[in-house]
Amino acid sequence: MTILKTVSSLLLAGVMFAGVSFGADSGSSGVVRVRLKGGELHLEAKLPDGHDCGLLQLRPHEKASGGRRVDPEWHRSSGLSLAKLNRFDGKVDNAFARYQLVDGTSGTPFGQARWVGNIESTAKRTFSFPNSNGIKGLQCIVDIDDALQLGVKQAGINVTVDQLVDWGADSGRYSRQVDGKTVWFRAGYVSRLDSRLKRFTDAGIESSLVIYNRVPRSRNGSPLIHPDTDLAKSPFHVAAFNLSTVEGVRTYRAAIEFLADRYSNPERKNGLAKRFIIGNELQSHWYWYNLGEMPRQQVVEDYHKALRVAHLAAHGVHPGIQLYISLDHHWSARVSENPLHSMSGKNFIDTLNAIVKVGGNFDWHVAFHPYPENLFDPRTWEDTSATSSFDTEKITFKNIELLPAYLRQEQFLYNGKQRRIILSEQGFHSVDGDAGERDQAAAYAYAYYRVQRIDGIDAFILHRHVDHPGEGGLRLGLRSSLDGGERSIYEVFRRADTSEWQEAFKFALPVIGVKSWPETLPE
Repeated sequence: MTILKTVSSLLLAGVMFAGVSFGADSGSSGVVRVRLKGGELHLEAKLPDGHDCGLLQLRPHEKASGGRRVDPEWHRSSGLSLAKLNRFDGKVDNAFARYQLVDGTSGTPFGQARWVGNIESTAKRTFSFPNSNGIKGLQCIVDIDDALQLGVKQAGINVTVDQLVDWGADSGRYSRQVDGKTVWFRAGYVSRLDSRLKRFTDAGIESSLVIYNRVPRSRNGSPLIHPDTDLAKSPFHVAAFNLSTVEGVRTYRAAIEFLADRYSNPERKNGLAKRFIIGNELQSHWYWYNLGEMPRQQVVEDYHKALRVAHLAAHGVHPGIQLYISLDHHWSARVSENPLHSMSGKNFIDTLNAIVKVGGNFDWHVAFHPYPENLFDPRTWEDTSATSSFDTEKITFKNIELLPAYLRQEQFLYNGKQRRIILSEQGFHSVDGDAGERDQAAAYAYAYYRVQRIDGIDAFILHRHVDHPGEGGLRLGLRSSLDGGERSIYEVFRRADTSEWQEAFKFALPVIGVKSWPETLPE
């Protein structure tokens, strides 16, 4: 994928954050929990005294003012009011709705809408995905045999949903039923994805799917394209997922369920994929998840629905699938001066965490891109905007330890555990001149040594295998071309996780300006 980029939430009781009350007092009214049990939804709520209460069933595409009024029979138990609803209305699955308590007369909401909190209980697959034996990874692999020779343990694979879905089909080889409707998928695209994933899985390589949404040049009316996407001005023709219509939600959910079902089969006949990265570089949404010009709170709220539906869809198939958000290296800084085009990564992650917890916490994770501060300068150890503070402008390989440290804070934990991190896309430019290849290779040695010794990071997936002409002059590849052109970084990469790493890396010590590798680690 072309890469051209130029107060953590404390969740205190009753604090207002951008117009939404997060972490409300435990004594306040509202739906407390929604759980699945067999063919029923079990709701727990705190009903306000002296009010005739109603319950709204809000599907993902419906705003808080919409939805269907349902009137369950409430029963008191242990200070809570309990009610049951059928999971299915005909073929429509109510587990993908959220539930909001309202005043029966005025419609005034009580508390926040809650989503189903135990979709995993319905999953039929429980086998453990195999783990690779290393963090060394590669993205945009153009020659699998070469990647295997390099000893790759992790792979990043782009999945463009607009190509996966077969818009014109009413029959075919691959499909998924959602709420009684059929969504079809292109056989050729699926077969190519199968072929890659099968080879990677058989070789012990762990695959991460980057699931994103291009603007199809021949189909601007795609139901997957968000209505606020600026089709004319979107710089890289990458759109937000559309969860604002019934058809958009159905198509998106079908795609996630199809991928989850196909690539979590214990027979491994099509390969395995444990990690789903939903969208790309979300805090720079104008460029990589285009929602038009939109205020930052609205951006995160909209994306939250895509992440939430992906969680419900994937974990309803296999709870071992991990859902990741994608962030670039801007942390307290942002890529654009226009606040309607981007925000800081810190603001995005804080806001998302608060919104998720209000609706019912679940286990999302972080796919981060710690490119050097200047993409055209590989000497990341000299980055001046990467400091040792949580308010650092950028998080690059110079201060990458800050990210797991930030996520170790109590407010980000899920069931007492830290959210996982993968470095899913980052690379080093080979500049012109005699020092270009040397500095590129030294940057990889520096980055690999540091990342391998930081707890909480599960993969370091280098971008990219071979140079690509569509990256604005960046030369990020291990090779300049498939016909040859192996750069110095090629051999350093190959030997990085072998017993030969010290010999392969030693050239980089004087380049970086240290006498030993431990000097590169934080004190």
